[in-house]
Amino acid sequence: MRFGTSRFFAALPYLGLALALLLSTWAFVRSDRYRQETDEILNQTYEIQWRATQVRERLVRVHGYIRLADEAGKLDPDINRQMALVSVNIAQLLALPYLQHFFPQKDIELLENVRRTVEQNVAPVVEAGSNYADALDHMTNLEQDMYEISSATVDHSTTLQETAQIDIAASRNWFMFAIALGLVAIFYLITHQRHAYVSRRDRHMRSFASLFAHMTRSRVTALRLFLEGTGSEQPPREEMLKAARSAANELESINDGLLKIAFSQRDSHVLPLAKLLLDLKDRDGIVQLSVDSEAGTQAVPATQFQLVLSELVQNALTAVENTDRPSVVVKASVVHRPIFRRNVLFLEVADNGVGMTPEVLRKAKTPFFSTRAGNHVGLGLTGCSQMVATLNGRLFIDSNPGAGTVVKVRIPIGA
Repeated sequence: MRFGTSRFFAALPYLGLALALLLSTWAFVRSDRYRQETDEILNQTYEIQWRATQVRERLVRVHGYIRLADEAGKLDPDINRQMALVSVNIAQLLALPYLQHFFPQKDIELLENVRRTVEQNVAPVVEAGSNYADALDHMTNLEQDMYEISSATVDHSTTLQETAQIDIAASRNWFMFAIALGLVAIFYLITHQRHAYVSRRDRHMRSFASLFAHMTRSRVTALRLFLEGTGSEQPPREEMLKAARSAANELESINDGLLKIAFSQRDSHVLPLAKLLLDLKDRDGIVQLSVDSEAGTQAVPATQFQLVLSELVQNALTAVENTDRPSVVVKASVVHRPIFRRNVLFLEVADNGVGMTPEVLRKAKTPFFSTRAGNHVGLGLTGCSQMVATLNGRLFIDSNPGAGTVVKVRIPIGA
């Protein structure tokens, strides 16, 4: 349960970033849509206002012509064209598909009434050339109706624009919220990564501490036995002196190796992998190399790789000592992973030695476990596994009794 919870919290910042990205995208699209709707409303309002203005201007001209005719007794011939334009503009207004968004049903009925009055009440008077007073009364009412319609259009379009502006402001607030959420997620991600780095560093330090204890325990025991033997009156036996010297030399080798690790910077001393692998070939020709060109030219941290490869090859040579036809094959290749934009370096050390039993294989990477603790001065599989982990890699072991052992190392490298 604790592992699942830790994985959830590890994934939480990424979920936050994804949510922030989705909210930002949604807010941006929504704001842009509202902006387009606002522009469309303005264009529609302009169209309606222009048509209504045309109707109102034509009505004013018709009204003026009729008033002049009533006073002078002569009707201007242009009045027929003006009345036709009134009918045409009203018809075009009524044909607009978005008219109902701006005009209530009452105003639409007023428009239809204006056209009907012009065609049925005003036009016959103009054709008859008499009774202009009735036509003037109708024209006054028509102008008042058009004024009310135009005022309602302006009020309604203003309301729609204000609503659109409110929606845009709300969407902008969502956008700001998404940005704030993204910043929080980034901050948490940085904090989490820093905590993970500290935890990984502490884990590596504990691993190296256990590795050091594993490698020095038997030597310290040998020196302690020697010192206890020197307390007696009899001089120490030659075997004890030899064991003490061997233990001291081994401790010195261990100390030198650990000092190399402690004072080596990961990127300060790099060498091509092929050069490190060539140093592994033995005089008897047991070790064979199979390295592709890309892997051979890959620059790798020299100290870490040299320690790991030397240990793995030495283990393989030890395993094939009593084999009729000993063989140790070291392979290196690079696998490209374009989806993750990184490549992976694969190393493999295979031998045809005695192999490991399932029980030994299970304990192979366990701290303080060794099948040759008394004479071993290298890293051991435990140390190799931890060293590979410091390079963000993994170590795998496949072995069967009598069939040999294959150790595979997978380390990510730059794309």
